[in-house]
Amino acid sequence: MNSQTLSSFFILLAIRFLILVQVLPSGSSNPEEFYQTCGNKFSCGTITNIGYPFRGIDDPLYCGYPGLVLHCQQNDVTTIDIVNATYHVLGINESTQTMRIVREDVMMGTCPLDMVNTTLDYSLFDYSATNTNFTFLYGCPTLNIPGLSLVCSSGYNSVYVLPGTQGPGKCNTSVVVPVLVSTGDGHGAGGSVNSTTLDQVLQKGFEIRWKMDDKDCNDCIESKGRCGFNFATNQTSCFCPDQPYISATCSRTNGDRSSSGAHFFLF
Repeated sequence: MNSQTLSSFFILLAIRFLILVQVLPSGSSNPEEFYQTCGNKFSCGTITNIGYPFRGIDDPLYCGYPGLVLHCQQNDVTTIDIVNATYHVLGINESTQTMRIVREDVMMGTCPLDMVNTTLDYSLFDYSATNTNFTFLYGCPTLNIPGLSLVCSSGYNSVYVLPGTQGPGKCNTSVVVPVLVSTGDGHGAGGSVNSTTLDQVLQKGFEIRWKMDDKDCNDCIESKGRCGFNFATNQTSCFCPDQPYISATCSRTNGDRSSSGAHFFLF
């Protein structure tokens, strides 16, 4: 083998290695481990037995969809970070792909402490139709504002709360917070809200829906596989207990193995 042929061989080998590294789920180099390492379900406090597309913070990256990472705090409170903000997770309904969350700063007091609107990552989430909005106005001049007036520990003498989405107008800033229209226990925003019940309404949170299609994962589970995420394809993968370790499904109804995905690991 001459030097030019040898050089071409090593270049080709390097390219194939890079392709393999990109295709393998991040955080591991052994596809035999994927099925075992993604067997955990997340449980923390009142949030229990939650699987893909979510993963716990201590689980491998490839066991969950990017951006759907759950944290278990020391007080058994489940949190999730969305667009650089932390939310308490009050409930997750996997069958409807909805979750109820509340801003962490709202859990600390009546008025939001972070002067930013509530914003979702719309590539992952949508707001539910069960929500409405409240607007908190900070640093307003002496005006007759037809809203609920509060005294908050935010550095402002008074804060006004109005229903709906409002801009700051003549005030220094405004913060929009979603709430549930009704929670079924009389504490939703559908009823009258005053300074006494506002805390209860805010801390009931609001509902969002995650957008990922669950068909691929359901097919995987039915074939006795475990769902995970392939960072090379940006899609759900099926991790199997034996070869092929990554596939569309782990078995077919006729007993034949699916070959899709097996070529990922061939040089």
